[in-house]
Amino acid sequence: MHNVTDFLLLMAASPWSYVVLAVLLIVDGFFPFVPGETLVVAMSVLSTTDHGPNLWIVLVTAIVSTTIGDAVAFVVGRRIGLTRWRWMRRPRIAKAFAWAGRSLNRRPAMLMLTAKFVPVGRVAVTMTAGATRFPVRRYIALAATASIIYTSYHVVVGFMAGTWLASNPVLGILAAIACVIVLGFLIDVGIRLVARSADRRSRRLGSADQLRAW
Repeated sequence: MHNVTDFLLLMAASPWSYVVLAVLLIVDGFFPFVPGETLVVAMSVLSTTDHGPNLWIVLVTAIVSTTIGDAVAFVVGRRIGLTRWRWMRRPRIAKAFAWAGRSLNRRPAMLMLTAKFVPVGRVAVTMTAGATRFPVRRYIALAATASIIYTSYHVVVGFMAGTWLASNPVLGILAAIACVIVLGFLIDVGIRLVARSADRRSRRLGSADQLRAW
């Protein structure tokens, strides 16, 4: 275990770790299968040790890189749309795009803040915003705000886990990652429940309007 800890500390303390973090988070903005947030959590845990990375540099690097990744996804959505590539037409992805389009019209700020915690939802929202010509300035403001909140959460969780399990940084990393995964799952479930409730409400209102028209 000590060898693993020493290796992680050696890697995280290198200036190149910030470069790797930035690259992963930028790519994660439009390809949600890259472990960008996992590295944020791990580096935040290791920052509590004597020879770990600087927590403030991790935080600033993560916020800026996450915002850039969202901007890339926005541009991709605006340039190519939502159906050009085969993976975009998969039922789950297409459904996520449709949901994002409806929600952007109703509650864009809340959507961008909560969708950050759901990997596929995050990409669906950012690309849909670009494809639907969402106002650029408003998008940048919302994306930056969401990145600050989202990244700060990961850093705080990592820092607290590292402080709590100071004698075992590896266990601290695992505990922090588990906490992030659980919260992401709960938020995903909550978004689904809210979306279903909103859809049912819309259908009821539509039926009532039809009855009044008759």
